[in-house]
Amino acid sequence: MILKFKFDYNSNNNTLIYFLHTIAKQSNLEYKITKSNFINLFIKGDEDELTKFSTTLSSLLPMSIFFKDSTAEVVSQMSDEQGIVFDNEKIDLSFCSSCLQKVEDNTSIDFYNPFISCDICGTTCDVNELNFIDFNKEKIHYENYEELFKKIAFLINDEKSIKIKTRSGSFVFKKLMKTEENVKLLCTNLANISKAFIANKAEVVALASIEKPIINLKVNEVFKLTNTLNQEYANVRFVNDLILYLLAKELKDYDIDFLTYEENSDFDYELTYEKQLEPLDIMKIKVIEDKNIILESNSYNEVLDDIYSKFKEPSKSHFMVLLHEYNFYDKSILNFYSSTKEDDNIALYSKDIEGLLDIVNYKLPNSIEEIFETLKKDETASRLLENYKNKYPDIYENAKKCDISSLKTNSIYSYWKIISVILGFSLKIEEHNVLLDNAMSCILDKGPRVDYKLKESDKIFNKEFLLHKLIQSGMSFKLAGVDDKTLSLGYVESFAHYISTLIDDIHNEVKLDGISLTGDIFANELISKLVHKSITKNFKIYYNKDFVIQK
Repeated sequence: MILKFKFDYNSNNNTLIYFLHTIAKQSNLEYKITKSNFINLFIKGDEDELTKFSTTLSSLLPMSIFFKDSTAEVVSQMSDEQGIVFDNEKIDLSFCSSCLQKVEDNTSIDFYNPFISCDICGTTCDVNELNFIDFNKEKIHYENYEELFKKIAFLINDEKSIKIKTRSGSFVFKKLMKTEENVKLLCTNLANISKAFIANKAEVVALASIEKPIINLKVNEVFKLTNTLNQEYANVRFVNDLILYLLAKELKDYDIDFLTYEENSDFDYELTYEKQLEPLDIMKIKVIEDKNIILESNSYNEVLDDIYSKFKEPSKSHFMVLLHEYNFYDKSILNFYSSTKEDDNIALYSKDIEGLLDIVNYKLPNSIEEIFETLKKDETASRLLENYKNKYPDIYENAKKCDISSLKTNSIYSYWKIISVILGFSLKIEEHNVLLDNAMSCILDKGPRVDYKLKESDKIFNKEFLLHKLIQSGMSFKLAGVDDKTLSLGYVESFAHYISTLIDDIHNEVKLDGISLTGDIFANELISKLVHKSITKNFKIYYNKDFVIQK
C-alpha cells in the first residue's frame, strides 16, 4: 500500500522537505520525496504502519507561514520522478514540537534544558551552562534550569530588566509598563494576545509558526484605555528560542503576557552563554487576505540577490526575482511595481517577447505651477481651475508656491503627496503621505471615482500617464463638496480600479497567465484589499515567495 501526501508550499526553501525526510526516515518505511509545483511524499507500508505514520507526521510537522494545504491519497505506485536526497544540508530553525515534548517532560533528562539536541528539527548544541550574572558581574548560583527560569520570571515581575542572549541576538527584556511608546513586544502567551491587540486567526497562526515572524498589530481600544501603549500599532513576535519559551512558561504565574525588548539598553541582570550559535533570522511579514507578504528577511537564497543585482531599476529587479521564484519563464505575467521609495513601473513579461516591455512609467512635474499651466491649455480644465482658484484662493496660492523638489521618485505615491497640497490636505510636501493616511482613516466604504488616465495611443506599451487629469478630477470633486477623507479614499480606490482596467486592456492584446504585485505600496492593507477586490477572479495574483516585497 502506498500513500501519497501532496503539499502546497509557497516557498523554495527546504524546510518542509527537511521535516518530511527526517520523519519518514525515522519510520524505516520505503519513501520518496519529489517536487514540482507541489511537494509530494510517497511512502509504502501496510495499513497499520501508514496509519501510525500519518499520526506521527501530523504531530511532528510544524506550522509554517508558507504552508497552504495538503491532501493524502492511496496510489498504485511510487512516482517515476527523481527523488530529493536530503541527508547533509543543515536547516536553521526555531524549536519544533518534538523539542517541546522533551523540555516539558519532567521525567526526561532534558526537562527545562534550552540546549537539547533534537532528531526531528536537527537542533544540536554543545552549550552546557547558562551564566546568570548580577549587576556586580557576579554569577548567581542555581540548582537546575527550572529554578533559574523561575528566578528570572520573579525578577521581571519585580520590574527588573534582564539582558538575554538568544539565537537571534542579545536583547534587554522587561515587563510592559504603563505609558510605553514605540516599543517592540515579545508575546509570551499567544492565548492572551487579544487582550492587547486586534489579531485575526491567520496572524496568530503566523506568529506561532516555525518561522516566528514579526507582525505589526493594531492595539485594541480597550487596552488603549489602560494607557499601557501610546501607539496605534506595535511590533509583535512570539518566543523563537527555547530560553525564551521556558521563561514564558514561568511568566504565566505572574499573568505576564508581553515583554518589551531592546538591543541597546541598561539592564540589571544578564543571562548568557559562551558559545556563539548559528544566528536565527527574525523575518517581518504582513498578512493580507490569505497571503503572507515578506517585509524584511535574511532567510532567502542568495541566488535571488544575484538576480536582483543584475538590473539597475528596482522595479525590473523585483519582477525578475519573482519570475525566477515561480519559474514563470514560459508564462505571460503583468507586473505592477508601486513603491514609497523607488520609481513605479508597470511591465509585461511574455515568452513571446524578448525581455520586459514597459507598459506605463511615471514622470514628476518640475513644479505644481507646471501642472496648472497644463490645465489652462484645455478650455474645460481652465474654467475648473479658475473656479477652484476663486473658491479656495489660499489653497491655490499655497500650492502654486509649494516646493516639490524634495520628491525624488516618479511614482503614484509622489503624485498623492502633490495632490495633498493642491487639494489642501496639507500645506507642504510631508514626509508621510497625508492622502493615504486620510483614506485609511475614512469611515466610509467607497469614495468618488477619480480619473487615472493614460494618453491615447495605438500601442500597448510606453504609455504616458496624465497627471493633470488625476488632479483635475480631484479638484472637481472638492468643488462639489466632497470632504477630504472621502476624496482621499476615492483616490486610493480608483488606483485599484485603474490597475484592474489596465489588466483587462493588456489581456485583450496578450493573454495573461497571472498578475504580480511588487513594491511596498502593496503591503498596505487598504490598497491590497481594494486591488484584490478590483481584479477579476480570472487572474491569479502573485507576490514574491521568499524575497522581500521591497528591497
